[in-house]
Amino acid sequence: MRRELARWQRSGLKLREYGQQHGIPQSTLTWWRRVFRHAGEQGNAASKRVRASDVVVLTEVPQPENLPRRPSVVEIVLHNGHLVRVPAGVDADTLQRVLQALRTTC
Repeated sequence: MRRELARWQRSGLKLREYGQQHGIPQSTLTWWRRVFRHAGEQGNAASKRVRASDVVVLTEVPQPENLPRRPSVVEIVLHNGHLVRVPAGVDADTLQRVLQALRTTC
């Protein structure tokens, strides 16, 4: 996300426009921008010693087998703001026809 935010800053676009063009919700970009700003403020603090209470450990939690699996979905955000959800395994030709139709009608 740092790289994505750096690309946004170099683009000269508004955050909303950049998100739409790259399929990233504005709320996601805004949230990560706030997280990195806050982390920068903490990093610039006078005390740079790391305390044990400051260490964050990430652990992968396996998904329980008894939960129903949801099929993968790709979300495409068009320039006009419309959102297209595409289920996994969709026929590429059909998807192409749908996107072409959306381009001409929206």
